[in-house]
Amino acid sequence: KKELSLRELINPFQKQEEFLKLVDTHKFPLYGGAKGGGKSRILRWALVRLLIQWGQKGFKRVRVGLFCEDYPTLRDRHITKIKTEFPRSLGVLGESQSEGLSFVLNAKHGGGIIALRNLDDPSKYASAEFAAIAIDELTKNPRETFDQLRSIVRWPGITHNPIMGGTNPGEIGHAWVKKLWIDRIFSEGDPNPDDIVFLRSLPTDNPYNTQE
Repeated sequence: KKELSLRELINPFQKQEEFLKLVDTHKFPLYGGAKGGGKSRILRWALVRLLIQWGQKGFKRVRVGLFCEDYPTLRDRHITKIKTEFPRSLGVLGESQSEGLSFVLNAKHGGGIIALRNLDDPSKYASAEFAAIAIDELTKNPRETFDQLRSIVRWPGITHNPIMGGTNPGEIGHAWVKKLWIDRIFSEGDPNPDDIVFLRSLPTDNPYNTQE
């Protein structure tokens, strides 16, 4: 019943549901393509879903990270949406000395934490730990940022720690993202090819888009 109610809350359309399944099975799922495909929304809900699932397994106060390239983008793309999308029964959005700006799930859901962070200087997270990470607009970041985040994804007792992404083509990271997820050209130091999967996003996938 809890899973059903969570599904009703997320209300994913078909392509978003496919992405959630890839989050369960792959370390590095990327949801990419044209604008309007519902990528940002499903990234934040995928983190909620993971936290609730872990909470049901007895993992409490697990921290995950939702990252954008800078704070204004984080605010416009996620913080304002969280205020309207996430019901009060789910948790609370706020800022604390211990967790910084974050959305904290209610204790009955495991008390998990979605840390809301920007990537203006990824090195400041060098000593942090996140059970999972979502990077919105992956191509707006250099490869070094991705590698730095790979080094901080871990959590005691949780063995599947995905780094999921949403992205449009272009921007400074276009070449390295295309190399791994589209062309599937791998070199020493790259992730395991079996862990990398790409799901193409189209505006027509999103039933909430108008014809225009």
